[in-house]
Amino acid sequence: MSNINKHLAGTKQMEFEFPVERGKVKEFANAICDHNPVYRDTKYARTQGFDDVLMPLTFPATFVFHLDSENAVLEAMLKLGMDPVKSVHGESELIYHRPICTGETLKAEIWLGNIYEKQGSRGGSMTFVEQEIRFFDAKNIPVALCRNIFIERG
Repeated sequence: MSNINKHLAGTKQMEFEFPVERGKVKEFANAICDHNPVYRDTKYARTQGFDDVLMPLTFPATFVFHLDSENAVLEAMLKLGMDPVKSVHGESELIYHRPICTGETLKAEIWLGNIYEKQGSRGGSMTFVEQEIRFFDAKNIPVALCRNIFIERG
């Protein structure tokens, strides 16, 4: 039986700012070995129809560097009642409403979605925790959504 607090489903867990900085975008593009000039060169990005250097699609994975605590993810798991030893990250999905360029500072909110259990194929139960990170621009318009599923085995 899981100790996960299912009453937290549907609640906002935290807010933070997510600056899309040119230098960090370039570092990220280097780290993922993507040498596309749209992630590095403003003039080139503009010839491709963007306002500035484009943010790589997986750049939101760096959100953890903008949280108040270095251990914010672990702290959130413990607050929820998840056992980090029995938990894994199961899935991620990124949905974009428009391209995001350097120079923007996004507002981000982390929400818990559904929390449910399933029987495992080898016996035992698994608890699934859905999480959404919602990104908004300066006009508070949604620009991106990151959905994650975490799984705790019983």
